Amino acid sequence: MNPFQTNAYRGPEYFIDRKSESRTLIEAIYNERNTTLFSHRRLGKTMLLHHVLGQLDSSRYTPLYIDLFATRNLIHFAQKLTEALYGKKILHQNRLSKIMGSLGASLSFDSLTGNPQVNFNITEPSSVLKSLPQLFKLLSESKKKVAIVFDEFQEVGAYEEDYAEASIRTLMQEYPDLVFLFSGSRKSMMREIFTDANRPFFQSTQLMELHEIDQLTYANEVGLILDKFKKTFDPQLIVQVLEDTYCHTGFTHMVLSRIFSESEDHIDFRVYEKVWADILENHKSMAREQEYLLPRLQWKVLTAIAHEGYVKAPMSQSFISKYKLSAPSSMSRAIKALLDKGLIIDSENKGLRVYNVFIEKNLKTFPLG
Repeated sequence: MNPFQTNAYRGPEYFIDRKSESRTLIEAIYNERNTTLFSHRRLGKTMLLHHVLGQLDSSRYTPLYIDLFATRNLIHFAQKLTEALYGKKILHQNRLSKIMGSLGASLSFDSLTGNPQVNFNITEPSSVLKSLPQLFKLLSESKKKVAIVFDEFQEVGAYEEDYAEASIRTLMQEYPDLVFLFSGSRKSMMREIFTDANRPFFQSTQLMELHEIDQLTYANEVGLILDKFKKTFDPQLIVQVLEDTYCHTGFTHMVLSRIFSESEDHIDFRVYEKVWADILENHKSMAREQEYLLPRLQWKVLTAIAHEGYVKAPMSQSFISKYKLSAPSSMSRAIKALLDKGLIIDSENKGLRVYNVFIEKNLKTFPLG
């Protein structure tokens, strides 16, 4: 088994660090404090959530993970919730079937995965709104405390129903015995939902932002995993991987996974250089197509940021002059557009950088102008 997974939680044995974050989330659940976790994409947020749910006392708690990605309305929300309930068998199937009947729902199974799929024969969202409390009520009556994770919760902020946030917030208030973790990878949207005084979820949860793992800690734990698989390696190679990928978990693990699978007993720089070159080659066309997809100024700003690595003062005259960019007002609009599109991220004290590190490294090789 390759221990460096990018899309599946393999258990605590191969989970790197996040000890402090895990303790904070577990302590919040045990003390019935609802929590909001947010970060940039691919920083290991979902893995952390599965890790935390797996650490809960199973004699006292039932974990329920619900991914809201690609949901667009309350009907989709109800589908995801019902599918999760069926899959976890938290509720007696007869009781769940009755509720599904009242919701106008039917159950089928994915032919490839075998996972349950719920379909609603409803055209009026108000029907779902009236029936959703039944599901939450049954959960609150469970013998064990239920900890519910709503991942990619920022999707709710763009639901077709203007009242979606208020409806879910009301359910949360009506059933205080349930513990909620709201998680999202669009930092700006998550902040708006939970910190805007005019939004229903204002100050309703404990906020927690996930950052990159400390480089030394990351390197040490990667080394321990490689030792476990009896792989010898140059410690400086691991440091190089972390520096090249900015310790951004998703990208770091992709490189480590390739290095692990394409090496024999020893991992050397020859293997790393081959893997790195292959990955960059695979992302070259993705980097190039940005020039044709983006307005001219956005493209120039994107490549300029890539050449710098991190940019603390993108509106400064020195940065604008160095890369022959536009007036500050136009720059401000271009930067906002790139942030909204997820092509660049704000690393706060470090500044702006291109989100996808493999695209960034390709952009560094492209001519400016």
